[in-house]
Parts: sequence; C-alpha cells; structure tokens
Amino acid sequence: VAVLAGVPDPEEAAKYHSVGSQAFCYANPQVGVEDPHVYRRNFGLGLWKAGYDGAMDYAYQHSFGHEWNDFDNQSYRDHTMAYPAQNGVIDTIQWEGFREGVDDVRYLSTLLQAVKTAQAAGGEKARRAAATEAWLAALDPSEADLDAVRQEMIRRIIELR
Repeated sequence: VAVLAGVPDPEEAAKYHSVGSQAFCYANPQVGVEDPHVYRRNFGLGLWKAGYDGAMDYAYQHSFGHEWNDFDNQSYRDHTMAYPAQNGVIDTIQWEGFREGVDDVRYLSTLLQAVKTAQAAGGEKARRAAATEAWLAALDPSEADLDAVRQEMIRRIIELR
C-alpha cells in the first residue's frame, strides 16, 4: 500500500494500481481541523473519484501536552479525532465528517453493486445502470451538495433493484 500525502492525484494512484498496489491518502488535511465538510469531501467520495483505495491519516489521538488542552504547546495543536473519556471517547466534529465520508462510500459501494446486477439483467435495468454510470462519471465531489448526492444514490439504488 502506498500512502501518498496531500491532495489525491489520480495519475499517481493509477501508477500504483498498474503494479498491483493500492493507494491510500494521508494528510489532506492532517487531523485536527474543525471542519467536518473538509473530512467528508476529502476522505469520502473525493478519494473514490481520484481512484484511491483508502485513507490513512495521522492521528486518532496525539497530544503535544495534555490531550484536553489544544493550546498547551507553543508550536502545535493536538491532533485529535476523538477525546479520551472514562467510558470510551468523545468524538469531534471532524470525526463526524470523516464518518459521513465513510458512509457516503458505503452508499456508493451499494450503488455500484446494484449497477453491476442491473447490467447483468439487461433491458430497462441495464439502461438505468448506464444512466447511473454516466451520472457518477459527471459527479464532482469537491463541489457537489453531498447530502443531495447521497439522496440521489439512495434513489438510484432503489430504482435499480
């Protein structure tokens, strides 16, 4: 598995795939940015569209002092996706964005399987499958309303069954 830092590059992913390897994304961005939309876009459908196979970001919990104090180090803020608690963890909004990205890919995986099944069935289902493939090809996860995209994936999954 190649772990490639920064913005996903489809050409780099293709190089690794051509020799039987996978490409994972790292540090796009590093953990700790309180913007769930960034993590949802960058570690969900954005990775799929770029041809990446997964994500490997740093770190789930890394404190530069006390885990519950992001400002106790002069140089760095803590890298935290979830804060430790006595009975588990307390997730952050960036973790929730990351989770939403994973859920988006789960819906996509279900849709891609429905497309494959519909293509094998032929007829009207195959036509709808082709329309779904065209829709996916035109999809730009960096700009799209991801809630609307998820709803459309659900609609198409149901339509193809």
